[in-house]
Amino acid sequence: MIITCASYYATGSSAVTDLFSEFANCSSAGEYEYRFIHDPDGLRDLEYNLIENNNRHNTSAAIKRFLKYTKYISGNPVRKGYSGRMGQGCFYRLSREFVDQITELQAHGWWHYDQMQKGPLLKYTDKLISIGLTALQGKHARTTKRYSILDITNVQSYFSAIDRDTFYRLARDYVAKVVDALNRDHAEYVMIDQLLPPSNVDQYLNYFDDNIRVVVVERDPRDVYLYTKIYAREKIIPYDDVKDFCQWYEITRRHRRTEVYNSRKVCFLHFEDLIYRYEETRDRLAAFVGMDLKDHIHPLTAFDPAVSIQNTNMKAKFPQYRNDVIYIEKTLAEYLYPFPEEVNVLMGEKAL
Repeated sequence: MIITCASYYATGSSAVTDLFSEFANCSSAGEYEYRFIHDPDGLRDLEYNLIENNNRHNTSAAIKRFLKYTKYISGNPVRKGYSGRMGQGCFYRLSREFVDQITELQAHGWWHYDQMQKGPLLKYTDKLISIGLTALQGKHARTTKRYSILDITNVQSYFSAIDRDTFYRLARDYVAKVVDALNRDHAEYVMIDQLLPPSNVDQYLNYFDDNIRVVVVERDPRDVYLYTKIYAREKIIPYDDVKDFCQWYEITRRHRRTEVYNSRKVCFLHFEDLIYRYEETRDRLAAFVGMDLKDHIHPLTAFDPAVSIQNTNMKAKFPQYRNDVIYIEKTLAEYLYPFPEEVNVLMGEKAL
């Protein structure tokens, strides 16, 4: 069984990864985020351009981007990437094999998109070569061919009109091989961080048999804001202006107003519940994935709510951001977590 958590940045989803790593029959791939299915140029983008937007240019370009992306994240001895868990070159080899399976024709060829991908230097060099060779032929030229350095390089084009069912069958096999490589301990359960996103989850479930459980993790927006602004400072979250932050937070969660999760495969969780309702939430998660609590043999060794509580209800620790907190409470009221009253005693601070 595959277990993965999905989050929106800084929501504490690593707590889920840590919790499941405490079970004897679960192999954890660690906190590295394996996002090859839903990242730009990942598997879902490839599906779109092969199935929904298939044409003479898009499909080939999408396959090339997929290969470039998977080669990059596969890693190398310096930048580990997926190789840190799977072994050097394993992930790219599996990706390359998958591309060979879904491609009906590979042939030498290029178009201006390939020039653009190589950068401006090649573009201007090619232009000079083309002008020069055309001028040398003069009036005897019998072609309107545009010459390029790419003519003599091994640039491949990829062509396929594969049907949806075949694509899904091959994609499921590809994903299964990647998961097997990540499950180095060959455990009954494998915990893989961020394998799926928190939105449009049903689309991504097509890449799995009935062997995946997804935990979508949310966190109080006040703590997301303060934790990012004070500690993490990840610029993917616009924390410089509290108004921008609130708009970003709402935009990234808006899908939940209409999206209905498959309750058998997807579980929604507040990070704070793992702390303030630890045993109840742990039991609920174990039941959700089908684990027996007798296998929870290392409790509190990877995730300890007594430690993580320090990163909750942070407004009590940073009163200098009182006005920002008040703005968040007014703007994002529907997303606030109802902290228990005793939290202020635990934190040793007074609430705002």
